[in-house]
Amino acid sequence: MKVYLDMCVYNRPFDDQSDLRVKLETVACQIIFNRLQKGEVDLVWSFMLEFENELNPFTERKHEIALLSRLARHIVEPHRDILSRAEEIENRGIKGNDAVHLACGLFSNCHYFVTCDDRVIRRSAPQDLGLVVCSPLDFIRKEETK
Repeated sequence: MKVYLDMCVYNRPFDDQSDLRVKLETVACQIIFNRLQKGEVDLVWSFMLEFENELNPFTERKHEIALLSRLARHIVEPHRDILSRAEEIENRGIKGNDAVHLACGLFSNCHYFVTCDDRVIRRSAPQDLGLVVCSPLDFIRKEETK
């Protein structure tokens, strides 16, 4: 099973843990990271994730995310099909980097696109994108019930 993790998933463990939702999502992210390390899930990393991580102003976060990126079994490089798919996604109401991330997930035939961004989940729900867009908690729930 191939999974594309949005950058907010990599950053979730560094967020303020006093919020219950953030804490629960952090635990779910840790479970996902553990499953990646065990080889139970195939991680997809992309040029867009690399770009966003390079912009991270926090050196420790940037370094930890770069370490996690090494778990990726699939690397998505820029491709014109990604750009055209991102434009289609933008026309459906999901803008900018989010559209490119989703296009990368689709281009690499991911089963899941995991994000902490409610807006991306909400806007993806009515569309048949070809992959499941969900939160870390929902991903864990869906995969544990199989």
